[in-house]
Amino acid sequence: MDMVRRKGSEVPNSKVISGATVLDSTALGWQDLALAEWQGVPPQEAYEKELAKHLIVIHTTPQPVRVFERADNFRTEGVAHAGDVNLLSSGEEAFCRWDQPLSFIRLELSPSYLRELAQRIDYPRPDQLQVIHSFHARDMRILQITRWLLEELRNGGIGGKLFADSLVHLLAVHLLRYYTGLSVRQLPPVSFAQARQPVARAIEYMHANLDQPLSLKEVGEAAHISPSHLLRIFKRATGSSLHQFLIRLRVNRARELLLAGNASIADVAAEVGFADQSHLTRHFKRLMGTTPKKILHDLK
Repeated sequence: MDMVRRKGSEVPNSKVISGATVLDSTALGWQDLALAEWQGVPPQEAYEKELAKHLIVIHTTPQPVRVFERADNFRTEGVAHAGDVNLLSSGEEAFCRWDQPLSFIRLELSPSYLRELAQRIDYPRPDQLQVIHSFHARDMRILQITRWLLEELRNGGIGGKLFADSLVHLLAVHLLRYYTGLSVRQLPPVSFAQARQPVARAIEYMHANLDQPLSLKEVGEAAHISPSHLLRIFKRATGSSLHQFLIRLRVNRARELLLAGNASIADVAAEVGFADQSHLTRHFKRLMGTTPKKILHDLK
């Protein structure tokens, strides 16, 4: 198994899930969405260094299961309940560990499909489109669309390609409306006085701990409010999810260190909390429009 070094330790580039799927959409030839259902998967770790597609995971284990999850060095630990929804963007790191048999549904949506749909509805900067990741969300629309997709899968695709395509389209539109930042404009404003202190404390804490794998719980404690309340006011106050804001802080700090000219790209990546040099480069290019290597080259 390929390995990537991080701060003196080794972690795998990927750990595939060990266990058989109950259902898999591969045979139906769906072009833009892959769906698989897993039941009673033994305790283990699953890891992907860089997701190829946007990912939706729906927990379906009847009883609560304690899980540890991480996405792009932002981590959370808690109890997953049936119906909880996780969303992660293509290109993100994804890690999950569980210590009891786990059942779930996994949907993978093509980034190019979501991008093309965004272009058709005049989404701002569709070339930089990302799904705002979320852990343990409760979303009845995603659950209902997934139920329809599962029924179609269990029936062998009896509804035909047009029916499946319409469900994928419905899911993609929902993601664009509620999980890519478009919905920020629809939210009621939060006054500066309401958001100033907790958001400022959260940002200050993130600034001081950029090299650490921060958890939402830790940032919430530093802001002196609950994690759920922090997420709500942070996005309304800044126009960005807390996770994406953290990524931008890390990239900005990396740029400062690179311009100082005293460290390698790998050392800078570790200093600001990225898993490795390629992890830094991916986000740096997306946000800065150039690469760390080009920054160092221009200094010579």
